Amino acid sequence: MRFTVPGLLLLASAAFAGAQERVDAQLAKGEQALKAVRGVEGTKALRALEAAKPYFQRARALAAREMEVSPGAILLEKAYGEATDRLVRILNAETIIYLDRGARALAKKRNGEALRLWPTDARAKALEEAIANPAPYEFDYRVVVAVLGGHQERPIGRAGAVRRNLGRP
Repeated sequence: MRFTVPGLLLLASAAFAGAQERVDAQLAKGEQALKAVRGVEGTKALRALEAAKPYFQRARALAAREMEVSPGAILLEKAYGEATDRLVRILNAETIIYLDRGARALAKKRNGEALRLWPTDARAKALEEAIANPAPYEFDYRVVVAVLGGHQERPIGRAGAVRRNLGRP
């Protein structure tokens, strides 16, 4: 079989379109799984968070793999950033719940994962300080809802600007 330049370009664009659809499907499934977190607390919230995490991990891995193949794919970069953001938010919510339960080792583990994914995340850094502080953590479940639901109430384009401004003095 002989491939020509236009044929190869057509194959590459079809592969890219399929990758973007797969990433978007994983992000949508993750968002659907996160809907189970609203209105529940404690163990049910942890189970719902754990159920949503793999979708965002898969979306992030798919986007990273496809970005290597087709550098400069803006939509894939945006999806990668969104998946990372949601994953860090989930890990921060789990950290908060574990801190409330007094499970500092698990909270430290989840916080470490969040900081590995996004070292400049302000909430993860604040939680790191709360974990190091031996005083009891003041828990408010509304913080978990804000961590998970705050992203949906503002436009996606604004999230990048907010993220950039968090690091400024």
